[in-house]
Amino acid sequence: MVKIRLKRQGQTHRPFYRIIVAKAEGGRNGAAIETLGTYNPIAQPAEIKLNQERAMHWLNVGAQPTETVIYLLKKTGVLEQYIGDNPARAKRFKSLNKAIPVMPEAAPVATEEAAPKEESAE
Repeated sequence: MVKIRLKRQGQTHRPFYRIIVAKAEGGRNGAAIETLGTYNPIAQPAEIKLNQERAMHWLNVGAQPTETVIYLLKKTGVLEQYIGDNPARAKRFKSLNKAIPVMPEAAPVATEEAAPKEESAE
């Protein structure tokens, strides 16, 4: 089986990842079949560089992405393009939707002036 996963690079406490295609039996930093792009979580905002054409190719031939790579594919729009209107492909990733929560928009913080003040009964 072939997986699309991350290969860790960088220094201690400064991670940098390559998005690679590798055999599932290989180690985390084992040999890669092909490098698809990079992911830098330290940058603000995080930088994702991905060869979308090659990622689509590997998804089409059956490569299984890890949960983190699915998140990155969603961010770049490749996953939506791959799934399209095909319900079988949507079903393949349906179980992983729980593992990648969608972050809600930040709610406005109520200040003391906006909150109604209760008067104490004396």
